[in-house]
Order: sequence, then structure tokens, then C-alpha cells
Amino acid sequence: MSNPGDLQESIEDLLNILHPLKAGEFSEKLNKVSMYLSTIGKSFNSFSSVLESIRQQSGGDQDKYQKDVALRTTGLKASIGSSIKFARMNLDMAMVQALDKLIRRPKSANKIDEQKKIRSFQDWFDQLPDPATAMLEHFKASSSPLDKYLMAGQWGHEYLRKRQINPWAYDRDLCELISCSDAAAVGMVLNYGKLIKAVDAVEERAMEMIGAMEGDALTEN
Repeated sequence: MSNPGDLQESIEDLLNILHPLKAGEFSEKLNKVSMYLSTIGKSFNSFSSVLESIRQQSGGDQDKYQKDVALRTTGLKASIGSSIKFARMNLDMAMVQALDKLIRRPKSANKIDEQKKIRSFQDWFDQLPDPATAMLEHFKASSSPLDKYLMAGQWGHEYLRKRQINPWAYDRDLCELISCSDAAAVGMVLNYGKLIKAVDAVEERAMEMIGAMEGDALTEN
């Protein structure tokens, strides 16, 4: 069971990863990530007093109390879900911005060719238990700028997320292959996998805490 310290520690772990990355050109998106995650901690700071207020207003009516607690916790879950959603959205936008600095879409590629290759790669990688390794090997072996762009760019990362594969090791190896020179973009790319994991940890701790607080409130009345 989580406690407020677990949640706050998870939030601080995430903010510590974000802090050195926010000084560069990705600051706008990453500041929003910080803002959305910080609101989660603030929500829990006020939730205990909300539960106490509900207890007092129930006047000993157990049924009313349970319904009010359930309503408030449902609202808190929705609020936290929204904060997590927008934090992830801004994190992903910062990552796309960084990837565009490191590897650009070839000007000669047309949309039809790109979509054909995407379908082909997806059919291939869907059959593999470890698509990340195959993607890296194809990046190294291919002479096609479009293939390299798809492996290293937004599509490749979205595919790994769809397969529920954290891209941290992939991005580390990829940066070595690309010989990345943009320090800010490299920092964003190399820390993206860690940030995904940190956001997941905040969400998990928050939902555990809601369940625990709801259960305690209903048991103690």
C-alpha cells in the first residue's frame, strides 16, 4: 500500500530527471509536464480535508457518507487521469521535437512510399518478440534514408510504445549510431525512456493511494 511519501518521492524523482532538460529549447513542453505532475501532489494535499468534511456533513448517515466518498474519489481519479494524460502528451511532443533535430525526413520521400514501408515494417516487426533489436540492425544495414528515418524517428518510437517496450536502451544505442551532436536533443532522447517510467510510477502510486484512502475512509466511519 502506498502512502503520501511514496507518491511525493515518485513526483520528485520525475522532476529531478526533468530539471536539467528544461533549460533548453524543450522547456515549454517540459515545464507543462512538471506543472501537470505537480498538480497531482497538490490534489492529494487537499483530499484528506475533503474526506473529513464529508464525514462531518454526513451526520452519521453511512449510506450518504459512502456515496459522497465514492463520488469525490471518482472525481479525483478523473482529475489525476487528465493530468497524467496531458503530461504524457507534452512529453511525447518534446520527444518528437528532439527527434526532428537528430534525424530529418528525407525530402525525396513521398507519402505513398512512406506508408508502404510502414505497413511492411509493421508486418515484419509484429512477428518478432524483440522488434527493437531488429529495428537497430535494420538501421545499421539499410542504405535508405527513409528506412533510417522511420526506424529512428517518430514512427519507430510510437511502434515500440505500442508494443509496450520502453525505448531507453534503444535510444542509447541509436544515439551512438547517429553520432548525435545536438546536446539538448540528445539529453531529451536519452532520458525519454526514464521519463516514461517515472510518469508510470507516479500514476501507479496515485491510484494506489486513492484506493487506500477510500478504503480507510469507509472503514473508519
